[in-house]
Amino acid sequence: MVVRDSSGENTASRMGEIGQSLAAVLATVVLDLTAADLTGLGPGRPPGVNAIWSSGTVWPSGIVDRIRTSSREVGPGVFLVRPLDWA
Repeated sequence: MVVRDSSGENTASRMGEIGQSLAAVLATVVLDLTAADLTGLGPGRPPGVNAIWSSGTVWPSGIVDRIRTSSREVGPGVFLVRPLDWA
């Protein structure tokens, strides 16, 4: 995504407002990662959004323990992890 302020005024302030709006939108996004193979994410952490996952989800070995301990079961064999839970 590219964001530009063509007015040349208050650019920093407007970018801050856009950033806050984006953060609010991302907080409502829930990724369905059930049965996903996420080993390509590398040893870091998953994207900063809510994620639903199941026993069929394959996490990178570097974060799998954090994800499991930070998640709560929301249905039989289905779990939810929120960004702040594993940060």
